[in-house]
Amino acid sequence: MIHPTQTLSHWPIPIIVFALGLGGLFGQPPTSVQAASPTTVSSQDREALENELDSLTTRLEAIKAKLKSLSQSSPTPTTPSSQQTEAKLNEEKIQVLDEINIVSTRIVQAPQGITRSVVSRDHIDNQPAKDFRESLESIPGVVLRQRNGPRDFSISIRGFGAKQAFGVRKIKMFEDGFSLTQSDGLSRLDLQDPWFMESITVENGPSSALNGNFALGGTVDFRTRRGRDIDGVETFVVAGSYGYQKYATAIGKEYKHMDAAVFVSHERGDGFRDHSEFDTTTVNANFRFKIDDDQTVTVKASNNDLDVNTPQRLTLQQFQDQPKQAGNGAKANDRSRRDHRTIIGLRYTNRINPNTEISLQGEYDNKDINQKFGIILDQEQPNWKTRADVHHDNRFLGQPLRSHVGIFFDYMESESTNFRNLRDFNAGRENAINNSRGSIRNIGFRIREEWDFHSQWTFAAGLGYEYSQISIDQVNFGFMTGTVDTRASANRTYHNVAPDVSLTFHPTENTQYWGRVSSGYGTPSLGNLTTNSQGLPGANNDLDDERNINIELGSKVQLNQQLAFSLVGFWTFFKDELISQSVFGGTGNFTGNADSSEYRGLEVGVEWIPIDGLTLSGAYTLVDAKFINFTDTFVANGVEVNANRDGSTVPAVEPNVLNLRTAYDHSSGLGGWVEVSWLDDYFVNNANTLKAQSATVVNINAHYAKDVKWGWVRFIKTFVQVDNLFDQTYMGSGAIVADSTADASKQAFLLAPPLSVFGGITIGLF
Repeated sequence: MIHPTQTLSHWPIPIIVFALGLGGLFGQPPTSVQAASPTTVSSQDREALENELDSLTTRLEAIKAKLKSLSQSSPTPTTPSSQQTEAKLNEEKIQVLDEINIVSTRIVQAPQGITRSVVSRDHIDNQPAKDFRESLESIPGVVLRQRNGPRDFSISIRGFGAKQAFGVRKIKMFEDGFSLTQSDGLSRLDLQDPWFMESITVENGPSSALNGNFALGGTVDFRTRRGRDIDGVETFVVAGSYGYQKYATAIGKEYKHMDAAVFVSHERGDGFRDHSEFDTTTVNANFRFKIDDDQTVTVKASNNDLDVNTPQRLTLQQFQDQPKQAGNGAKANDRSRRDHRTIIGLRYTNRINPNTEISLQGEYDNKDINQKFGIILDQEQPNWKTRADVHHDNRFLGQPLRSHVGIFFDYMESESTNFRNLRDFNAGRENAINNSRGSIRNIGFRIREEWDFHSQWTFAAGLGYEYSQISIDQVNFGFMTGTVDTRASANRTYHNVAPDVSLTFHPTENTQYWGRVSSGYGTPSLGNLTTNSQGLPGANNDLDDERNINIELGSKVQLNQQLAFSLVGFWTFFKDELISQSVFGGTGNFTGNADSSEYRGLEVGVEWIPIDGLTLSGAYTLVDAKFINFTDTFVANGVEVNANRDGSTVPAVEPNVLNLRTAYDHSSGLGGWVEVSWLDDYFVNNANTLKAQSATVVNINAHYAKDVKWGWVRFIKTFVQVDNLFDQTYMGSGAIVADSTADASKQAFLLAPPLSVFGGITIGLF
């Protein structure tokens, strides 16, 4: 029998994509508005209304100017009726401007047939905004685990994305439409401050047809607040347990042709574990310029400077004896991160006709890191990313058709040197271990068609292709001599094709049922190709790219204004999944391919508003992940061992996750919520002999928000929050560890935050 994923790279281009694409891109534009889906009609109606509003605004300006001219030329004072007329005109003008309070006049619709959840500002506001776990874990299918920094969390969607000891992989991340994922597939949440966000959109399931390389588990799209959302100045101060302090300021305003927002924050803390003090400063600026009714330019810049001490992961016995310890005694005092990340982006959008919009985007993303662990790593990775997209609305066989064609190219260079750590409490550099220089190129295209072939049915088909080239030269030095010992080089190319097909039934505006078949792919990183099975520098050139196919059936139903729920079932087939394992005594993580594995499960979401102001919500995720065909390779006592893992559970995947939340907000401004999260235990090794324990955690929050008129102060918000109310001791992170050592020696675990109390205030000025 042929495994479903074995044919992924050989799938033919669906004929329907070409047929719909030709009809969408080259067909005749509609001559009249016919019956269409609500989304298509609203787009056309919006266009007409905006043109009408522009005309009315121009007329009002002319009338106002004429009245002003008459009043200046008349020898008599302005009559009360003239004053009333002018005041009325001013009021009407203001109302019109409020209605068209936008920068870009065209809205690119969200893709249909995809499991999508949105976290709004009211779920982010009035809390410490320490990290994204506070808001994202209320989404079905999503789990966050803390890594080696205050905001460094991994994101897991349906079990994909949490198999490494740091950062985010197998998930594609964006902010304001700019990519946060570098060309090697790594994203980090260090760069972003949750307080800056207006909303967060999560799309579950493989989506490389839309988003290219590394979108194996889904995407996360962060949207920062615009100037119109801030409309003045806001300042935010938080203090809490373990020396935590945060200071943040937002400045924003929307003018006639420009929307500008600038955010700055600084946070520090002593850490709730030994040797985990941190300081981090973040700056984020967004400017949107409206050249005219059809053209918009967006400029984005963000920067994060991080200085953090990091404790060593603990064995199970160390964790049970003293979970707050730094690990390995005094040696842990050598461990720290001094990282810098900068992103600068520019996007130009032009609606070249009423039905066609083009977008050109460029981005510079540089990561400069100095990490001092068992080894010292100095690394710089400048990354260029470009893309061009065309969105076109038309009709095919008399029914609305939305077409999207895009091309993209990104290029990253990487230069790094590893040194042995003297462990002199200053992380002094001893002999160099290796020096490497490499590059990654990704280039490809995407095409997608969405056809509303009936007022209640939408068919969508997409296809993505990508060519990737990975090249690296690494020189390894002798342990004592410092002279050249060996070389590890790689020059690999990968070709990937990703189809995506869905069918959506939407009988009402707030009810959808869909079926989807989608796929994802991800290429190895430079480090994967140059770290051997002992966790030491060496060639690992046999790695294949990983690919998956996802089948899902989903529903999102709003029974009435008080009750809504979602239910999604998925089954994902993985081919050559990249599994990285921490090797005791090594300098890096060894990565191998698991020939085939399967993930299947359920995602359930419920929201009930029994009375005004009271919201009861819940999110439940079930994931059953198994290796189907996998021979694990590791080195034990200097001997390479091959172990059959067929039928074993894939590590770092929680089988069950439950989040329940009760929130109440009164019209007086008082409010609060109680949240209960249950995390199931999960394995941390391929042999399934060692687990991170389960935990039930309760968080509570009380807050007050009120508009005021106190001189320059226009509103005030304040809160008190208690995390881990019952002080549960549990593992906040469990990294996958190789079976080259006994379970008692596996260093896998980091403590989750214990009982913590925070209080803060936000003041809006001007």
